[in-house]
Amino acid sequence: MCGICGSVRLRESFAIRRETLQRMNDVIYHRGPDDEGFYISPDAGLAMRRLSIIDLSGGHQPIQNEDGTLHIVFNGEIYNFQELRQTLEEAGHTFKTHSDTEAILHGYEEYGADVLHRLRGMFAFEIWNSLDKKLFLARDRAGKKPLHYYCDGEKFVFGSEIKSLLQCENVPRRVNLDALDRFLTFEYIPAPETIFQEIRKLPAGYFLRLHKGEITLRQYWDNLPVIPEQRDEAFYAQRLAELLEEAVNIRLISDVPLGALLSGGIDSSAVVGFMAKHSAAPVKTFSIGFEEQTYNELEYARAVSKHFGTDHHELIIKPNAIELTETLVKMLDEPFGDFSIFPTYLVSKMAREHVTVAL
Repeated sequence: MCGICGSVRLRESFAIRRETLQRMNDVIYHRGPDDEGFYISPDAGLAMRRLSIIDLSGGHQPIQNEDGTLHIVFNGEIYNFQELRQTLEEAGHTFKTHSDTEAILHGYEEYGADVLHRLRGMFAFEIWNSLDKKLFLARDRAGKKPLHYYCDGEKFVFGSEIKSLLQCENVPRRVNLDALDRFLTFEYIPAPETIFQEIRKLPAGYFLRLHKGEITLRQYWDNLPVIPEQRDEAFYAQRLAELLEEAVNIRLISDVPLGALLSGGIDSSAVVGFMAKHSAAPVKTFSIGFEEQTYNELEYARAVSKHFGTDHHELIIKPNAIELTETLVKMLDEPFGDFSIFPTYLVSKMAREHVTVAL
């Protein structure tokens, strides 16, 4: 899944230290066990943990542009990066890797913040301009990839997970009681708040600029629908199927094995069906069940697997609730009330024994 973190010096009283950056990166090791990378200068430090999916040998981060003035760390996947790369090469940009990360970097170099409108995918990334001392952070439209930040006038700190920020010196840990109230209402804490008073989430569909200590937040996307004319139900059903099939198909681009989490419900069954249509080999599917038949949905998953001829794997779970709770709490940075994290974690753990990516 990858993870990013870093800090920017706003006053001379704050120093960019390798050991601090290393601690920030080490606590998100679980996000990217394959590789790590650093950029360190007197003004900024960037770090990332990588789960290798695209360009396994050449996608090491941070990545620089041609003249070494722009530096990027990126968490996510851009599904149209090959088309974007071709456009940028025609505009004169030179690529050193085959990664989607570098397509974002040259896209920013060419279009500035408008590159966000050209990206199809899930992402949280940071670009540091070492020439103008400017920082640019962006988060995908739906907020699939997390991004947090803290600023106190002396330093600006960011990271995929809050635990990275807490490794930096003098980041306060005061509880945000308003956010706690929202958690008790919604069972999670909506952006831009976090459980800590001074730490913020970058909202979905937003980007952030930092220059000379000034933060500028801008929304670049909203989910308001645009319906030019009314059509009958059959039209929308057909269009939905076409869009879903395209969305599944572009996510099959990968240099590592991938599969699907299959519950037997409408959502996962549709995804598996389109994967089977566009995959040369049987799709690897993964399901979990319970001994208590009231909660057990394995029969539906088996029916879907049989229909599409998948390479199916399943597990009957008997979790030690206390032990599993402690494991999950270590991965969470805030209170979270959705019980689905338990089966999601268990089925993901089983799938990881066979594939690197799961739809």
